Amino acid sequence: MRTVWAAAAVLAFAPLGCGGAKPRAPVLTTEAVYGSDAAGVRFVVPEGWVTAGKTALPPGTFDRPVQLVGYTSDAGRAELDLYAIDLPAGQDLPVYLDRHPIGADKWAPPGPGKPETVNGTPATRYTQTAGKKGERTRELTAFARGTRTYVFVLTYPTSDGAARDLGRRAVESVTWK
Repeated sequence: MRTVWAAAAVLAFAPLGCGGAKPRAPVLTTEAVYGSDAAGVRFVVPEGWVTAGKTALPPGTFDRPVQLVGYTSDAGRAELDLYAIDLPAGQDLPVYLDRHPIGADKWAPPGPGKPETVNGTPATRYTQTAGKKGERTRELTAFARGTRTYVFVLTYPTSDGAARDLGRRAVESVTWK
């Protein structure tokens, strides 16, 4: 009799378990413009690049870089990501990223940051390379916004000037509220 009840319970609750809705990866989409009211940022996405990940800005402060959005080129060789970072007071971005790296790749330490102005907003661009012969390049463009720093991370094959230019145009289109 116990076996019958156990079997009945399994059948009764089966729709609630593994047989129900299964988790699914988000659908990769294309969008012309990314905007986040919480971060106060808006920029034009490189044409043909697809969304690889997106999250809402978490409340409060955090002790690691938080990716807000990521895009991948149509060929999948280049990426553009936006991170929010709460830098400790007085710490510069390269030192922070040595302790809290973005991604698993081993990147050469960045040279000195190059000051820029993007649509009237001060920014700093750092450039890194990876690979035995510097086959990949990563540009980090940082914007200090109050107590938070937002960092665009553009990664591309060093030889792919078209991907670099598309990613840079996206960063150059940034506007802040």
